[in-house]
Amino acid sequence: MHELYTVLAEYYDSIYRRRAERIEKEIDFVEEVFREDAELEVRRVLDLACGTGIPTLELARRGYEVTGLDLHEEMLAVAREKARNEGLNIKFLQGDALEIGFEEEFDAVSMFFSSITYFDDSAIIELFNSVKKALKHGGVFVADFPAWHYGGRDSPIVWDERKGEERLVITDWREVEPATEKLHFKRLVQIIKPDGSVRAFMVDDELSIYTPREMRLLAEKCFREVRIYGNMKRRLDPMGRRYWLVSVK
Repeated sequence: MHELYTVLAEYYDSIYRRRAERIEKEIDFVEEVFREDAELEVRRVLDLACGTGIPTLELARRGYEVTGLDLHEEMLAVAREKARNEGLNIKFLQGDALEIGFEEEFDAVSMFFSSITYFDDSAIIELFNSVKKALKHGGVFVADFPAWHYGGRDSPIVWDERKGEERLVITDWREVEPATEKLHFKRLVQIIKPDGSVRAFMVDDELSIYTPREMRLLAEKCFREVRIYGNMKRRLDPMGRRYWLVSVK
């Protein structure tokens, strides 16, 4: 479990190349949220589940003072190297998002790449309280989550990426359990070396399915104001493929 974030950490940016290419637009939207929804000027940001730092570095490039936190040291090693190569001053910390040791230190807390769906109903309340503790009054929490339509996809998605001379063949599919509102995200990653040898890794993660209404009701237990936006617009788009939870302390 979590092979994607440990043994495959060095390949993560290649696997998520297409998402990384869209990160500037995502941060454009998040900056709009900072300006319009936060009740204070956002300068200090805590990026939870930061992974290899794809959004974390983009926030730092735009002048924010960013701290990245992730559970997996393998991912953080990649993030630190990228930050060093760009000359970006980012503090990366290994830790659990449920056990944030900060109190009213950040103007904003972010969580990208649907990481919030790793938390079930009880754990997500712990997460919200942990985030609330880290935020200053008037600070904002921004997290994206997908619109998982029941039934999932009819067939797997297969695509290729490259990392140097290595070819990656990636197969994604998902299995939905409507009764338990759980989604099993499955991914087969085959790494083909230049000599033709192959290494294969199977990822099988269990995620929680949340509707916009469910996410809002859970967040309202912890935050003063809660809004759900869709498709990187500051309104709820019923046809959205990705939603954004925006909560104000």
